[in-house]
Amino acid sequence: MDPSAVWRDQNRRWRIEAYRAPDLRFAIYATNGTTESVPLWLLGMPALARWLMVQKIGLDDLEVVD
Repeated sequence: MDPSAVWRDQNRRWRIEAYRAPDLRFAIYATNGTTESVPLWLLGMPALARWLMVQKIGLDDLEVVD
């Protein structure tokens, strides 16, 4: 399953992938150079919004990954 969108924060600490399964899901990866964590799965936009607020990441801090 390929992500429909991918974002990365400006500090390159997090990568967020969006998937359109039967519902909207987000996989959050912590990145550190060449290694990354297992994904944290969030279901829906409210869960992503809460996670972004807890991590103090604004929408302006995200950049699209090609």
